[in-house]
Amino acid sequence: MIQYQKKNLTLGDSSEELLSEDSGGLPFVCHYDESRLFAGHHIPWHWHDWIEINYIDKGSYQMHSPEIELTAEQGDVVFINRNIMHACDFPTPVNYYSYTFDSRFLAGEFGSYIDRKYFAPILRSKNLSVLRIRPNTPLRIRMIELILQLTDTLRDEPEGFELTVREIISRFFILLLKETEEIRITEKKGNERDLERMKLMLQYIYAHYSEPLGLEEIAGSAGISPRECTRCFQRSISRSPVRFLIEYRAQMAAMRLERTDESISSIAERCGFVSDSYFGKIFKDIYGCTPRDYRKKHSS
Repeated sequence: MIQYQKKNLTLGDSSEELLSEDSGGLPFVCHYDESRLFAGHHIPWHWHDWIEINYIDKGSYQMHSPEIELTAEQGDVVFINRNIMHACDFPTPVNYYSYTFDSRFLAGEFGSYIDRKYFAPILRSKNLSVLRIRPNTPLRIRMIELILQLTDTLRDEPEGFELTVREIISRFFILLLKETEEIRITEKKGNERDLERMKLMLQYIYAHYSEPLGLEEIAGSAGISPRECTRCFQRSISRSPVRFLIEYRAQMAAMRLERTDESISSIAERCGFVSDSYFGKIFKDIYGCTPRDYRKKHSS
């Protein structure tokens, strides 16, 4: 049940990560992820309708969302709510378990009694986009112990383990309700309009990054002005749309340098860079080395 080799991040037409294809029919997926398997030591901005829980087994990683930036360290658990835009950076090597699942696996259909009582207060909370759980209180230690128990269950797969998995995560959510009670007392107003615009613009960038692309085209994909496009990016992910485009092109180039034998000139062209020299300058600015040196270091 634990998949020890993470597949490439698969994004659908709306830049939503596609997870169900890995589940074998069960609305639950567990990966043991290694930072070295991700090009550029980075997971790009994405989201999914499923809940995600990560347990940091070794090292630490940086998690980004429009609402919060955090560093999760060995022994921490990170809860990521459904439909939350997020990205990850791995400045140092890190291994972690990633559990993603449909809330209906636990609560039944949306609006059911169980859903309304135990899950909706968390899943619909605008204060709970991403939450780091550190083992520094008795309640949090119990929550982390449940995740470790979940891992053992998935590794051993005893008879009826699917039901045991559902029981363990349900107990985790009961504790999560207690842990987040104060956070949920006063709900902040989320900017749903920004979220929908960002999804449209990221979808457009992911589909057209290899083509000549500028601020006008990115803004047009969401039907807004270039100025509002820039404001929306800054509010959501604290960078300009053009800078995000450049970083994404560089990451796609890094992936090709690692996994193909294409020439550097061909990669530069395929990833939307206007010249080899500009590609080299941008790549070194982001990754601290030339494309040629990056390939030598990472192609193995």
